[in-house]
Amino acid sequence: MGVPVPLSTSPPIKSSYASKKRIAMQLALGCALGFFLICSLGIDTVLKRDFAAASCASDLQVCEASPVIQPETIVISTADDEITKPFLPHSQQQKTKKDFPYTIVTASSANHLCSLENFLYSLDELRDQVEDFPRIVVYNIGMNRTQLPVLDQLVSNGLIDDLHTFDYFKYPRFWDVAINAGEYAWKTGIVAEAAEKYNGVLVWLDAGNMVTADFLKNAPALVQRHGGFWSPRSSYRMSRWTHPGMMDYFGESMDDYGKFANCNGAAVGFDVANTTIKHDIVDQWLECGLRKRCIAPPGSSRLNHRQDQAVLTYLAYKNGFKCTRNPSKYYGLQIHRDVSCAANLLELEVQNKLHHPSAVDYEKWQRSDTLQLYNHPEWRYPEDKVPEHLAQLMQAR
Repeated sequence: MGVPVPLSTSPPIKSSYASKKRIAMQLALGCALGFFLICSLGIDTVLKRDFAAASCASDLQVCEASPVIQPETIVISTADDEITKPFLPHSQQQKTKKDFPYTIVTASSANHLCSLENFLYSLDELRDQVEDFPRIVVYNIGMNRTQLPVLDQLVSNGLIDDLHTFDYFKYPRFWDVAINAGEYAWKTGIVAEAAEKYNGVLVWLDAGNMVTADFLKNAPALVQRHGGFWSPRSSYRMSRWTHPGMMDYFGESMDDYGKFANCNGAAVGFDVANTTIKHDIVDQWLECGLRKRCIAPPGSSRLNHRQDQAVLTYLAYKNGFKCTRNPSKYYGLQIHRDVSCAANLLELEVQNKLHHPSAVDYEKWQRSDTLQLYNHPEWRYPEDKVPEHLAQLMQAR
C-alpha cells in the first residue's frame, strides 16, 4: 500500500478566508440596504394588508370586521347641497321639485262622481294654457269601494295631485254626507285640514263648477287683492238664507246682517298664510261646523238655511269682507254646471280622451246605495286599507 500523500493546506487556507470575508461584507451590505428599503417603502403596511386579505379568504367575519385600509382617502367638498342628494330619475326629480303656485280643493261623494270627473277633465284641458298650474286636491267624502278605481286612475293619469279619504270618525256623527248631506259641515273640516297641509292661497271649488284659464292664472292675485278672503255673491241676502238660530248662537241680530248679500259656498278663496284669515275665518268656520246648533240649528233646513254658506257669510262680513259680484265677473267662473256631466264624458270617449274606469262605466247611483254605504263605512276604503279603528268598530258589531 502506498503512503497517503498529505494535502497541501497553506495556500488554499489563505484563499478561502479572503473569499468568506468578501461574502460576509456583501451580506452585511445587503442587510443594510434591505433595512433601508423596508423603512422607506413601508413594507410593514404592505405585509399587514396582505395578511388581512389572506384572512378574508379564510374567515368572512375577519374580512367584515377589518376592512381593507386604503392608502389614500379622497375627500370631496360638498358645498352644493345637490351633490349630497341621492340620484332620482328625471320624472321623479320634477315631481319632487314641483312648486305649485296655489291649491284648489274639491270633494265628492258617490252620487257626484260624474260631476267630479267632468270637473277634473275640464281643468286638465286648460293645463297647456296655464304655465303655473295649481295643485289639485280631491277629498273622497263617500265613494263606494267599487268606485275607488276611478279615483286611482285619475291620480295615475295626472288629473289629481293629492287624494284624501275624509275620516268622518274624527268629527261629529251628523257630518256624514249620507244623512241630510252632512249639513255640509264636512266642508268646514276639509278646508281646515287643507289649510294645515298646504300653505299659501287655498281655493275651494265645488265639483260642479267650471273655470277658465284666466281664472286659474289670476286666482292667487284675486284672493290677495281682496285682503286674503274672496268669494263671489250668491242669490238673495242673508235674511233669506240664514236661520235666526245661527245668529242667536253668535249673539248677533239679523237686523245688523240681514241686508248683506250672501257669499257663495261653491267658490271660496283663502290666504291661509295670513294668520288673521286662518284664525278669524277658517278656524271659526270649523268651530261652528263642529256644533250642530250653530251650523244647522233646530228648525233649519234647505228651505230656510244654507248651513256652511250662512256661517261663512256671517264671518266674512263680521271681519270686514264683502261678497258683492256675481261669479261670472271673476274671469268667467260658472257655478253648478254639472247637469251635462255624463254627456261631456261621453264626448271625451268619442274623442278617445276618456280614461277608464270612468263614472260612465257604472250604473246610476241610487239613494238606497247611499244608505247602504252609511251602514258600511268600511266600503269607502280599499279592502286592504281600512283604518284600524274602523275595522275594529265593524268587528264589534
